[in-house]
Amino acid sequence: MTRPRVIIHPGFHKTGTSSVQSHLREVRAAWAPRYLIALREDFRDVTAAAQAFSRSRDPIELGLFQAGLAEWAEGLELSRTEVIAISAETLAGKLPGAPASVSDYAAAPALMAAAAEVLRMALGAKTRIDFYLSTRAPEAWLASLHWQHVRSGRLSEPAAAFAARMAPGADLTAAAQAITARVAPDPVHVVALEDTRDLPEGPLTPLLDLMGVPAAMRAGLAQPHAFNARPPRAAETGLADRLAEINRLAPSPEIAETRRKELLRAAWAEDARQKGPPA
Repeated sequence: MTRPRVIIHPGFHKTGTSSVQSHLREVRAAWAPRYLIALREDFRDVTAAAQAFSRSRDPIELGLFQAGLAEWAEGLELSRTEVIAISAETLAGKLPGAPASVSDYAAAPALMAAAAEVLRMALGAKTRIDFYLSTRAPEAWLASLHWQHVRSGRLSEPAAAFAARMAPGADLTAAAQAITARVAPDPVHVVALEDTRDLPEGPLTPLLDLMGVPAAMRAGLAQPHAFNARPPRAAETGLADRLAEINRLAPSPEIAETRRKELLRAAWAEDARQKGPPA
């Protein structure tokens, strides 16, 4: 039996990963068993341990991460599989930025090295493992990260204060270099989100290229649509800071969530009004 290749795409967060995974989710049944596609819902205990380790650096959490990943890998049926593609940004740890949580990807190198070790133990010592890391320019990444937290959480920091606090961890290229050094000699492929905008399948294209998916199987795949998108006028209207203010002043999480939804509905409605009816 030919040993399958493994490709690990552990993010980073806010680099088009949700869009990539939405397409993989749609095609994975049709592409099996040649391509075995694994997403975060396939090993939630593994990703939970990765996130816990990123917060605590507790060796026990790293051990739980390895044990869960080993159990998952050892249960795979691979008799006709050529490529195992794993895409889950939670493998790199917790989403940075929340108060009293993580502020960077300093735990990711240890997590990726541990993942490679475990997968080789489960699949064979000569298994080829490639890492694909998607990055993003610091300013755009920080704005997207702040939006995610104020839109769906209780972050109350204005965007400028958040960017100042998070700036030391916003260099995703440096984070990728740290992972590259830790997992060497395994190859690490790094592609910036900004460089994928004109590719046939957008941010999905580099991963499909690594997987070796032929053109005939890609036919009909459009560029993945953006998830967690902001209304087009969000920046000029200070929408993120208005959401942060709601989080700061609302008397309860439930009321904050209601007010955030009302504000977002109004923002999208105003955008539709500005565009006017179709020609």
